[in-house]
Amino acid sequence: MQERRRRERLPFIQMDARVKVRRNLFSNRWIDVSVSDFNKLGMAIVGNHEFREGEKIQFSLRLNTEVGDITVEQAQAVVRNSRVGDSGTIFGLEFVDSQKGGVAESLSRIESVLTRFKAVTQRMT
Repeated sequence: MQERRRRERLPFIQMDARVKVRRNLFSNRWIDVSVSDFNKLGMAIVGNHEFREGEKIQFSLRLNTEVGDITVEQAQAVVRNSRVGDSGTIFGLEFVDSQKGGVAESLSRIESVLTRFKAVTQRMT
């Protein structure tokens, strides 16, 4: 059968992110945040919770594509900076070097997928 599309279909990419915050002395909760940029060394998130520079936080990521998900569960990062943006406070996070298990590998895979996706979309425009 002949292809009827004018352009190749690209995998849809969506990244979900959550950060664990302390509720009180004995409990924590997970809050959803938005990822504004990403590489294997760190990312910028936008959220309503206030983080302090130098604070170590725990996060989880899921990169959704049509061909499968790449997940990072309970990794750690350090808040390096913050600034107020149009959609809320933007926090710059640096990933902790000593990530356990396949966390560093998953972060690299996410960066690779996003890089390839960006290259394809730039060629198409």
